[in-house]
Amino acid sequence: MTKVVTLFIQLVMKHLNDKGCHAVQTEGDADVEIARTAASLSILNSTTLIGEDTDLLILLLYYYHTENLQLLFRSDRQSPGATTKIYDIKSIKLALGDELCSSLLFLHAFTGCDSTSRIFGIGKQSAFQKLLRTSSPLTGLAKVFCSESNPSDVCAAGIKTALYLFGGKDSECIKTLRYRLLSTKIVTSKTFVTPEKLPPSESALKFHSLRCHYQIMVWMGKSGELLPTDWGWRLQKNALIPTMNDKSPIPTELLNVVHCSCTTHCTGNRCGCRKYGMSCSSACGACQSDFCDNTQKVTEEDEDLENHILGF
Repeated sequence: MTKVVTLFIQLVMKHLNDKGCHAVQTEGDADVEIARTAASLSILNSTTLIGEDTDLLILLLYYYHTENLQLLFRSDRQSPGATTKIYDIKSIKLALGDELCSSLLFLHAFTGCDSTSRIFGIGKQSAFQKLLRTSSPLTGLAKVFCSESNPSDVCAAGIKTALYLFGGKDSECIKTLRYRLLSTKIVTSKTFVTPEKLPPSESALKFHSLRCHYQIMVWMGKSGELLPTDWGWRLQKNALIPTMNDKSPIPTELLNVVHCSCTTHCTGNRCGCRKYGMSCSSACGACQSDFCDNTQKVTEEDEDLENHILGF
């Protein structure tokens, strides 16, 4: 933060305080400070927090204690003909209970918040309904994410979470689930299946889970000395960038298809195909004409086999 920006913030805070408004400056997550402050004020006074961010609603449910006075969360967005949404935090927390409100931190982060990606095809409402099911595994998985767990346990819990949300079987891993869903979609839709319609890969889920856990620790005030770069982030030009994957999107063999662009007969090792012991193919350039000496020789047996397959 530049000196000019710092001075400007201090000037605004002084002006607000002079007008009777209590201004708070935070170096960390502003949503956390806002929710904590609102919950703290509700100890002595009925309090209303005005905001638009879903993060604030989830954090209020976590920080609020039901023995406090009334705490409301409402939108300040005025749409023509629309009714202003008002959430009674005390009533909601009494209905859900402390444990479920803590689990909402996990569910909100995993399905996408300000700092984590939204998983295509997995909505918050459907995920919440699965959390409410009797003996739902999400309850136990939430405890892993909401405690000071090690990275390997978090990644394993993240994969189990994705398997459950995507309707996977107990015996499946992410790879087999992706293959099964791909096969099903191809058979039923008869169209090209875009990658985002499949569950994330195991590598992508690993980094997503790490970022979710780190964000939950920040929300809960337990991040301590945790480094973002150890939890799914990387530093690039003094900015934190999410690490999306540590695996190639397609096999290396496909990325490194050998081909040449020879304009001669492909007789020496200057021909990349011949150098690696491969015949020239249709992927090659100008050599694909009658004078290439490195093409696959077609024998009479090959022709007989091809004719048999074609039914000639």
